[in-house]
Amino acid sequence: MLECITLAGDTIGWSAGGAAASHRGPRQAQPDGEAVEDAVQAISRQTSEVMRDLEARDAADRLDGTFHSARLRAIGPQTGEFLRTLVLATAAKVIVEVGTGSGYSALWLAQGATQTGGRITTFETDPAKAAIARETFRTAGIEDVVDLRESDGGAGLAGFDGQADIVFLDAEKADYTRFLDPAVRALRRGGLLVADNLISHAADLVEFRERALSDPRLTGLVVPVGQGELLAVRL
Repeated sequence: MLECITLAGDTIGWSAGGAAASHRGPRQAQPDGEAVEDAVQAISRQTSEVMRDLEARDAADRLDGTFHSARLRAIGPQTGEFLRTLVLATAAKVIVEVGTGSGYSALWLAQGATQTGGRITTFETDPAKAAIARETFRTAGIEDVVDLRESDGGAGLAGFDGQADIVFLDAEKADYTRFLDPAVRALRRGGLLVADNLISHAADLVEFRERALSDPRLTGLVVPVGQGELLAVRL
C-alpha cells in the first residue's frame, strides 16, 4: 500500500518497502501563526484587565452592604480557570451560558473560545446586569465572540437542540431544575453540562442535583472546584 502525508507543501511518499521519498511541491500560503497568537494574547491581556476590575467590584459589593440582588455575584477565578480548561479540552465551538450577570464568567469562557474558534451565547433577564455585561464585553474587546441575549434561558436553550458543546448554568438557583431538561436537550452527545454553586447552595439545589445525577441522558459528578461545580456528560 502506498501512503503519503503532506507537510507544508512537501509530499512524503512511502514505498511498499517502507522507504520514504520526499517530493517538494510549491509552497502553499500558510496562516500567519505569529499574527494569530499576537491577536489572542492582545485579547487575553485586555480581558485580564477587565477581570481584575470586576473582581475588585465584586469584592467591594460583598463588604459595603450592597443588596444581594444588585451584587455582581461572579464566579471565582478558580471556577473561571476550570471553565476555560473545559473549553480548551473539548475544543468547544458552541458554548451556551444561562445567567450572564456582569459577564465575568463569559470572559473566562471567551479566553478559551478565542483559541478554539468558538462562540458564546449567553442569556440574561435582568436589564441592569445585561447593560453591565455589554460594557464588559465591549471593554474586553470580545463582542465578536459573545452573543448576549436579554431573554429567558430556558426558552433560549431550546434553540440549540443537540448542538451545544458546553452549557453552563449560573442563574437563580430556583430556576435550575426548570433549566435541566432544556439544557440536556441542547447538548450534543459528548457535550458537557456545568452548573455552579452545587456545594455553596447545596440545600437550595437538592432537587436539581438529584435529578441531574439520576438523569439517564447524563453521567457526571459534583467537583469540589470553587463553589462546587456539577460536571456531567451528555450520553
